[in-house]
Amino acid sequence: MKMLDVIATSILMTASLTGAAYAQEAPKSLRIGTSLTQMPWGFYDDNQKPTGVDVALCGAIAKQLGSNAEFISLDFKGLIPALQADRFDMVCAAMYITPEREQAIAMVPYIQASQTVVTKKTADIEGLEGLCGRSVSVLQGSGSLKVLQEASSKCEAAGKPAVTIQAFDTQPVAIRALENDSVEGFIATDSLISYYMSKNDSLKKVATGISPTKLGIGFQTNNKALAKLVADALTAMKADGSYDAVLKQWGIESAALK
Repeated sequence: MKMLDVIATSILMTASLTGAAYAQEAPKSLRIGTSLTQMPWGFYDDNQKPTGVDVALCGAIAKQLGSNAEFISLDFKGLIPALQADRFDMVCAAMYITPEREQAIAMVPYIQASQTVVTKKTADIEGLEGLCGRSVSVLQGSGSLKVLQEASSKCEAAGKPAVTIQAFDTQPVAIRALENDSVEGFIATDSLISYYMSKNDSLKKVATGISPTKLGIGFQTNNKALAKLVADALTAMKADGSYDAVLKQWGIESAALK
């Protein structure tokens, strides 16, 4: 057999074995918990079909594994308890990796993110320190809530009024609170804020690039095999360009993990 034929056969066998490994270990239907109330991460399009960064990216991961993606939407704060109760196989919902979460679930990094605070253009707030004594809306159970709580503690430590925090179950309701002047500010991930501001020019960023950290896909702690498969699938997608293509589609190329 010619050397080129040997090499080609070897490549085909490796690809076949890799595909077989995915097929043997990945579930035929991959149940993915998410929160379809977070533009641009996950939401319903005009035809009531799931769409967004997480839907596209984790849907592509499922395809890489040879699985059919089944998205199950819950309020953000209920995702980890539902994962632990085996209502789905993994969580893909722009979830910050934190020490507290890593004690409860296993997490695979998939996106880099940080926080941004926005206000109405007419507001006189500047920077995180400008939130002392002000009211700010946020998604309940999110990494943004923790950032806001820490900012409030710093206000009090400096002898200033605490931040009045209003946490809501969905992002649209939290954003609407700012639009309706029920609060003076809103905090969320940079990517979500940029996407939202592209459709609403009444707001301004007063603090950005706060608390940079990684977002992670969550798994039950006893399901390390699936976590490893997903991590390997992400590596393959970065190599073939499909990972960057999804982020580019949503205008968040800068959020790519290096």
